[in-house]
Amino acid sequence: MDAAYYGNTVSSPLVLSALQGHHSLLQKTLTQLGIFVVFAAPGYAVAALAMDRLGRKTIECPGFGMMVLTFGLLAAIPNIEKMVVPLVLIYGTSFFFTEFGPNASTFDYPSEIFPVRVRTTAHGVAAPLGKIGGFLGVFLFPYLMHWKGLPAAETAAAIASAIGLLVTIFLLPETKGKSLEELSSEPSSPAERVA
Repeated sequence: MDAAYYGNTVSSPLVLSALQGHHSLLQKTLTQLGIFVVFAAPGYAVAALAMDRLGRKTIECPGFGMMVLTFGLLAAIPNIEKMVVPLVLIYGTSFFFTEFGPNASTFDYPSEIFPVRVRTTAHGVAAPLGKIGGFLGVFLFPYLMHWKGLPAAETAAAIASAIGLLVTIFLLPETKGKSLEELSSEPSSPAERVA
């Protein structure tokens, strides 16, 4: 998730540069801010309100699925960077579903699915591994943009998102409504541990 998300987020000036013409840095920054306010912030708010009711996996799967779709559309539609409304709508939708999906659920999943005995250590290992993905996304996105343009960069983001979707579907449990003890399959009381 971090590779696709941070690659797109940090490189959003590159993605949106075709829309900006000769506008000032302030105008370019305000355009980016507008996309985050209109799309990303509501996605995160909806996730915060719905995560416990819907479940982590139920939020993460459609989030990754829509990331694959939107990044795939950005890669597949010829000259989309020259079409203001479609680019902003598709790019903005990617941010909504990134925030509604994996960007919100990845905060909770590691602290819920690891066994209690190693939970903090495992969460501590998971966080920097995600940041390595973020580093790769931020590092590679501009090179891909300069190499083959938006299609190459967004194809890489779509592939990273597809891998996240497959991992979520096949490897992650749904944690909704379960206690941390149930999730870790460990007894919840000292008496149960002895038995």
